[in-house]
Amino acid sequence: MKRLHTDERGIAAVEAALGLLILVPLLLVLIEGSRALMEYSQLQNATMEGARMLSRQNGDTSGVADYINSLFSNADGSSTVEGSAPTVAIGPRDANNNVTVQVDHVFTPFLSQQSGSSGIFGLLGSNAFTLSTTTVVALPAAN
Repeated sequence: MKRLHTDERGIAAVEAALGLLILVPLLLVLIEGSRALMEYSQLQNATMEGARMLSRQNGDTSGVADYINSLFSNADGSSTVEGSAPTVAIGPRDANNNVTVQVDHVFTPFLSQQSGSSGIFGLLGSNAFTLSTTTVVALPAAN
């Protein structure tokens, strides 16, 4: 008995299209996640450098915020982070001679910037979110 062959042309194209419906959004989320992690790493490094400078100056906060903000500039003066400049907050010396340095920056995913809509990150409730890093440095006892 001869087996009847049905027309199966185009099945590979349909399977590829269905696979791409899963793979392309996954790739875009990975790209946005790596951008957010890279920016968070920049913020964390700047916070640690500011805390180190604060420690070397024995708690004198003059120039520390300017130094931290300068870390987000290229040699040509352009910013290394998108959007507004990061916010730097330096806390006062506490009872244990610790000082807190905090840097915040609003991160806006690239895809929501381009499309103008909430996109994938709208599922999380907001397009932009704040990346915040904090470093606490111990200072020598105050004189």
